[in-house]
Amino acid sequence: MRLLNYYIEGRRFEWLITIAMLWLAVATFVSPEILRASAFQWITLVMTPWFTACLLFAIGWARLVGLLLNGHQVRGRRVGPMIRAVTAAACAVMWVQFDLALIQLSVDQGFMSPGVPFWSMFVLGELDVAYRVVANGRTS
Repeated sequence: MRLLNYYIEGRRFEWLITIAMLWLAVATFVSPEILRASAFQWITLVMTPWFTACLLFAIGWARLVGLLLNGHQVRGRRVGPMIRAVTAAACAVMWVQFDLALIQLSVDQGFMSPGVPFWSMFVLGELDVAYRVVANGRTS
């Protein structure tokens, strides 16, 4: 249990988002229509569901590796925090796309989608993670 706490403590947001990314990637691989038939249909105008799933899976997997390597050294360098910062920035860019899709839907329907505040906060949460990792220069 101490080992599990070591990896999760202070990084719950990152773990939860990583699991959600991997889950959405697998779900999209299994059923690509989930993006086309949802509020995120606007994303499929720019990226195919397959590409979106690959992107979610690749960044989610890289983030998982960064979380697992956090605090460990590879060839004398701590690469975990760097991977975490880069993947947090990449996630912020992806979440902006999801947020913009919901904003477009909101404009079309004449009222705000309830998902807009959540995705906006995911973007800010990711930017906070990237900032803290770089600013602190430690494993927080």
